[in-house]
Formats: sequence, structure tokens, C-alpha cells
Amino acid sequence: MPIAYDVGAIVALSLAVCLFHLGSFGLWEPDEARYAEIAREMLQSGNRLVPHLNYVAYIEKPPLLYWLTTLSFWIFGVSEFAARLPVALSAIAGILATYFFALRAFGRRHAILAAAILATIPLYALMAQVLTTDMMLTALVTIATFSLYLHWDEGGRWCWIAYVAMGLAVMTKGPVGAAIPILSMLLWLAFNRELGGAIAKFRAIPGLLLTILIAAPWFVAMTIREPGFFDFYFVGEHLRRVFQTNYSHNEAFYFYLPVLAVGLLPWSLLVPFLTWRDPPRNPARSFCMFAAGVTVVAFSCASAKLIPYILPSVPPLAVLIADGLVSCAWPRADSRAAIAPPDSRILIESGPMLAVLGAGVIVAAIAAPQFRTPYVMAARPAMYAIGAILVAGGAVTASMFVARRNPAGLGAIVVTLAFALIAGGWARLETEPMRSYAVLSRVIAEQAPDAAIICYRRYVQSLPFYNRRRIVLVGGRTELDFGSRLDPDAREWFLNSDEQMFRRWDQPGRVAVVIVLDASDLARMKERLGDFDVIAIEGKKRAIIRRERISRREPITLN
Repeated sequence: MPIAYDVGAIVALSLAVCLFHLGSFGLWEPDEARYAEIAREMLQSGNRLVPHLNYVAYIEKPPLLYWLTTLSFWIFGVSEFAARLPVALSAIAGILATYFFALRAFGRRHAILAAAILATIPLYALMAQVLTTDMMLTALVTIATFSLYLHWDEGGRWCWIAYVAMGLAVMTKGPVGAAIPILSMLLWLAFNRELGGAIAKFRAIPGLLLTILIAAPWFVAMTIREPGFFDFYFVGEHLRRVFQTNYSHNEAFYFYLPVLAVGLLPWSLLVPFLTWRDPPRNPARSFCMFAAGVTVVAFSCASAKLIPYILPSVPPLAVLIADGLVSCAWPRADSRAAIAPPDSRILIESGPMLAVLGAGVIVAAIAAPQFRTPYVMAARPAMYAIGAILVAGGAVTASMFVARRNPAGLGAIVVTLAFALIAGGWARLETEPMRSYAVLSRVIAEQAPDAAIICYRRYVQSLPFYNRRRIVLVGGRTELDFGSRLDPDAREWFLNSDEQMFRRWDQPGRVAVVIVLDASDLARMKERLGDFDVIAIEGKKRAIIRRERISRREPITLN
């Protein structure tokens, strides 16, 4: 029964953090709108094999996330909530996997605290509401990595869970889904001089065949069906991304260290104070260090770096932080530390740390006009709420630890962070216009439901999703380049010059045409475009339609 209560509480916490406001804001550019549109096209076309974006083949990622999002659309309808739901559920699965691993490897206190820490880590909670492949990869890598350890410790069928999870992880984001768990276990076994017999112990040959059986059919089918897939995906998306410094997203080697320090706040502030006061020897502790370290080092060595890539290191780090906190709060009965009060450096001071962090957020909100980025000003009301929650929660936390009510104090930290993260959801609503073109796309769908839509220069990912139809692109094809080269109708949908666009705009007898372009481009081409109405404005984008094809509402007047 205690486990059932624990799981219920963890699921309730996870649902509150991961699902709050899940469908209340538009899909962010570019990733969310891109992945949602791929799934919508799968649902519409019935083609589950080849992912399509704007109705041309898009093969940068394997299809598991698209399949699950398509299923979510089929069940709940096409919406922002349904698009993000598989990612949020993946995050909850990762939290539960962390709980069960810590329960078996450490004990109940570790398990509850590790799951609560993971659920309230800002980087993890934020990515639980962002439609990308990273959270699903993280959940599956977490299941695989922890299952390999439990197989080493307990035997049984844990290794088969690991191999299935690795196969699904490969189907989420490619070979990295199997490489991280395998490399973590191999290096840890080598460190402990236990590599001998590992192939038999872990049933590696049939296990890896199972992983290949799950993942390989799609890759083989794509190699046969789509010319150039092998070179584009395996060479371009993996080898070049890892080894070519100018391929994409190039950052310094140490890029992920500050990312983790900030992304794990405020838990990362406690790490320097953790003492692990005479903890019992536990190999799971060193294993978590290897699992986190392999991810950090591997992605640090790769040339292409993005913040979400580091997510698979977060669950084992949550276990390590929980281990340190339990060691401070509940020292062993046979330890010399047990005769001393709980470690004040970490427990009592955690309350003031929260309060100071909250005060810093409030100060940042006050100084919002001084920041160059507009995001701070937009999120200002939410920042005031977050700061107030952290200050109040810090006071409650400190009082609990002063009274030596350690479980209540740790619970106060978790509840405080959960409310702060929920309040942070309002910031997503306020900053939506700076990261999404959902409003502009919806207005076009309402006022020009039958119009041909031309996107000038920069492909706006939201347009096909909210308008439920294909978009004409002028200029750079970016991620659509591969698919456009295989599209027999490319000349109709991919225009190479402004003159081609003007001919489409001026051509009589066609359906209405809407052009979406930057305000600066509109000012430059205003005379050439003739009489037009602006039917939507969002950020720097403008949507225009010819005046004789007047929209249902009054046109927007340009300043």
C-alpha cells in the first residue's frame, strides 16, 4: 500500500506540473509547429511510413513521436493539447521510472525524493510541455539505463525491458537512443572490472537483435523507398552533426555546464553543500554518476549543441541529489553523524536559498525594462508571482527545518517549486506572440479559408498546421530541401524568385492569394504589390490579400 500511495502522489504532482496550461498557448516556432504538422499530415494522408512536412518527405527524425502524436490527434482531435500530450506523458513515464529505480536501488525515501526532484527541475518541467523528440528520448533512455543496472543487480527480465526501450529510443531520435545506455553500462562495468562475462550476463546478442528488430524495419524501408535517405540521415544528420564544427548549433565544449547549473535551479544550489554523511556503500550511486557523465561528455564532444540534448543526464542527477539530501536528513543509525543534528548547511539554509532566489526573480521583474530581450518584459507578471511563491515557500521551508521536521521541510521545497512552475506557465502565455505565429495563422484560416497561401523567404511552420493545407514557399527551402527535390510538383509549390511570386499574385481567374512576409519586405515591395489589405499582424509578420478579394472583416490599417 505505501507504494500505491507514493505512486499516486507522484503522478498527481507530475500531472499538475506537466499538464497545466498544456493546450492554452499556440505551437511555438519552429519545432512544435513542425512536428505537429507532420503528425497532422500523417493523420490526413494515412501514410505512416514516410513523414511529410508541407506535403513533401521530411526524414530528419524517425517516426515514433509522429506516430504517437497522430494517435493523440485521432483520439482527441487536432489541437495544441493533443499535440503536446505524448511528450507530457513521456515526462511522467520518466519520473515514474526514476522512482522505481531509486526504490529498488536505494529505498523508499530516495525514491520519493528523486521523483519529486525530477518533476520540479525547471529544465525537465519546461521540456515536458514542448513538442520535440528530446523528452520522449529522455524517458526511453532513462528506462533503458536504469533497467540495465537493475538487471546487473537483480537479474531477471530487466534486460529485456532495456532492449525494448532502446529500440523505441532509436525510433525516436536515432542510434543515440541505444548508444547512451550501452556506453554508460560498459564504462561502469569497466570501471568496476566486471566486463568479463557481460555479454552472457546481459543476454547481449539476442537483446541487441531485439533492439534491431524493433528499429531496423523502418530504416530499411526508408532506404529502399526514398533515394538519398541513407546519406542524408546517417551521414548528414549524425556524422556531420557530430564531427563538422560548422554543421549546425556550434557551441563551446563547456556549453552544458551552465545549462545544467541554471536548468536544475534551485536544486543545483544545494549540490555544493551536500555532504553524503557516511552513506552506506551503494554501487547505484557510482552508476548514476557514470550515466549522467556519459551523456554530458558525449554531447559536449559533439559539435552540434542544443539545450534539450542534455535532458537524458537529468534523471540520474536527480537520483544523486536525492541521495545527498537523504544522507543529510536521515544519517544512518550506526553512523557518527547520527548523534549530531541534521546538517544545517544544507537543510536549514535551503529555505533562505529559495527566498533569495525568489527575491532575485522579483528584482529581475522590476528591472525588466532594462533587459535587451523582450521576453523578460512579457513574462513580468508571472515573474512577480514566481518570486512571491519562492520567498513565501522559503520561509515555510526554513521554519520546518529549524523545527527539525525534515520530511515536512523537503515537502515544502517540492510544493513551493511545483507552484512556482505552475505560475511559470503563465509566462508561456504572455510570451506566445514572440515564439508563435498561431494567432496570425488562425486569422488567415478564418478570413481567407480558401486562399492560396504564399510564405515569403522564411517558412512559417504554423501556417500549414492551422490552415490545414499546403503552403507555397518563396526562396530558401531549408529543411524542405530534401523533400522538394523528390516532389514532382515542386515548381508549383516552391518559387525561386520574387517575380514568380508577383506573377502568382497578379494572375487573374485564380483563387485568392495571401502572402505572409516580414514588415520590412512589405514596405520594400508595397508599390509593386498594388492595392492590398492587411488581414493579420503578429510580431514582424504581415498577412496581406488583394483588395478586390476583400476579407470578411475590416482590414487592419498599417501605421
